[in-house]
Amino acid sequence: MPPEQGLSDLRRRKKELLLESDINRQILQLECCQLRLKATEWRQGLLKARTLYTWLTPAAAIAFGVFSMRKRMRAHDGNGHHNGRGSRKSAYIKLLAPLAFAALRKAYTFWRYTRRRNASVA
Repeated sequence: MPPEQGLSDLRRRKKELLLESDINRQILQLECCQLRLKATEWRQGLLKARTLYTWLTPAAAIAFGVFSMRKRMRAHDGNGHHNGRGSRKSAYIKLLAPLAFAALRKAYTFWRYTRRRNASVA
């Protein structure tokens, strides 16, 4: 085999290897982009679940408090009717005021967090 033939075969093989390497590099870049996209989707899903938890927790506490207060007030009343002392409305207000403030505080904290997050993205 003449030396020029061997040299051209090596050049051709080198070119093939460079093309194959470039294709493999592009495939790896595509795979990394797909992994980043999937991680972003998972993070957004977790943020949605955390947001749902943040809003449901105070609502569940309020519901539990109202139902337990109703049960307690009806136990004292005996027949479940108003006893004329006017303590029912004040008992509900005394119960709901701290819970309402807690829910408002949670909402305000969430609002500040989203504002800060949106400011860092922009």
